[in-house]
Amino acid sequence: MDEERNVQPQRGQPVRSRRKKKYKILWDRVIVALVALIAVIVGIVMLISALVGAIKGALKKDDSSSAVKVQAPVVSSQQEVPESVVQPDDGTLFTVVIDAGHGGEDVGSTDFDGVRYEKEDCLRVAKLVEKHLKDMNVKVIMTRSEDVYVTLDDRCKIANESNAVVFVSLHRNYFDEEAQGVEVWVHNEKPETDTALAQNILDGLKGVGITQDRGVNFGYRGNEYVNYQVNRETNMPSCLVELGFMQDEQDNKLFDDNCDAYAKAIADAIYKTVKERELVKNLP
Repeated sequence: MDEERNVQPQRGQPVRSRRKKKYKILWDRVIVALVALIAVIVGIVMLISALVGAIKGALKKDDSSSAVKVQAPVVSSQQEVPESVVQPDDGTLFTVVIDAGHGGEDVGSTDFDGVRYEKEDCLRVAKLVEKHLKDMNVKVIMTRSEDVYVTLDDRCKIANESNAVVFVSLHRNYFDEEAQGVEVWVHNEKPETDTALAQNILDGLKGVGITQDRGVNFGYRGNEYVNYQVNRETNMPSCLVELGFMQDEQDNKLFDDNCDAYAKAIADAIYKTVKERELVKNLP
């Protein structure tokens, strides 16, 4: 029988260590990498948001109930003042386009009961604005004077062929949750004359009485890269006025009680802007 042998390493022979190798974690590099990753994720989310907004706008291109057309993130330049303003040949001082939002089968927003239509409120106040401007010897072109459907393209075409000095679109607001007050929207390039027009209108309405001043806003609600079509595709200073929320009882009551006063304030603000900005020279 073979004898068992205890095999010992020879003296001087290296013995392999079984200890695990320690790795040093470079926390500064980890933090830098995390920050870079977060920045990339945020950039991707913003890009997706912009693309989704553009796609939604394209799908709604012919839907005038939204009152918008979405443009790509690259914004086009808007003229601040028409290159040439021709004095009307009927003895009036200048021309203004008043746009009563919605119309016909496009009822716009409604109240909670669905019996009050935005299109009717818009036309009601637009006709009163027309009356007050005519009393000031201003020529008024209406995009619609009755309950008919007019596309956004046609509204802009009417304005651009009118030789008008300003364009004002009149609407009432809608929001799924509780909200109230008046706001005015201007092109996102923030043209000075457009902004002055919007602010003058808002100040005039505040003087009559509103539930809340929601300010002059630029672009389109929820997306700074797009504009309401009537602000983007008209060749003169323009703004879109939201005269309170259809679902708010206080806004509706103020609109009903002060409709003529609101219209007078809007007309006065238009005249004031044209005179102050010298869109027409030598106004009385």
